[in-house]
Amino acid sequence: MRLNEIDRGARGQQVQLLQHLLNDKQKPRPPLDLDGVFGPATERVVRNYQSRNQLEVDGIVGQRTWSSLGVTGASLAPSPSTPTRAVTPPSVRQLPIGGGSAARPPAPAPTAARPAPRRSPQLEAPGTAIGAPWMRVALAEMGVQEARGAANNKRIMEYHAATTLGSQADSVPWCASFVNWVLAQVNIRGTRSAAAASFTDMNWGRALETPRYGAIIHLRQKRRSNDRSTGSSSGNHVAFFVSQTATHIKLLGGNQSDSVKESNFSLASYDVKGIRWPS
Repeated sequence: MRLNEIDRGARGQQVQLLQHLLNDKQKPRPPLDLDGVFGPATERVVRNYQSRNQLEVDGIVGQRTWSSLGVTGASLAPSPSTPTRAVTPPSVRQLPIGGGSAARPPAPAPTAARPAPRRSPQLEAPGTAIGAPWMRVALAEMGVQEARGAANNKRIMEYHAATTLGSQADSVPWCASFVNWVLAQVNIRGTRSAAAASFTDMNWGRALETPRYGAIIHLRQKRRSNDRSTGSSSGNHVAFFVSQTATHIKLLGGNQSDSVKESNFSLASYDVKGIRWPS
């Protein structure tokens, strides 16, 4: 897909992904709200990030800034909003063709003045094509982990209580319980099942052909075994999509190494069985 170049006034899921990555790498205080709107606060953090990483400080998130943040074109889900502008791929830049001297390129046309920043409307309701407000909740839970020994983390027991399983020890696999609990905090009903495969098996929400930021991903281990990275004995895992490369998919989820964290899963070891979005 074509990598979008975005700046102030843009809105959509690519902006929401940008805000997530800036919070992770730049660590602004206070953190950016994941509202999907490229406003003054987001532009300020973008400029600070560009300055810190020896990038052109223009407040525009193009190929170099996306790459510095660890995102490639394949990592970005299509934005439902019209991008501010699009990056011209290197393959279509004007280059000499054939032997001999290249013709002198025509003088560039005068550049139009950059339009004034637009005031973006409020983000759509939860579960629309743009909004993934549950990611704010999920991010706030990062660092929650299983208690040592015979003790139990009461927060993880709360996650379980969001399912028909009810409150259980934190040693019980809890990735689906975490997803259900997070959705419930923004008044979205999940599957109410503690089974990771339930979001696919119960045909929850609606299916997506390609992942977008905040989508619910159902993974299954290709060689099923007791998966240490997810605590799953069935090989199934469910979590929220952040980004991906050609070889890995990054998910924010629970019961990832016994905690709530972002983890990279190798696509050579896992199959993506379902990509779901609230209907």
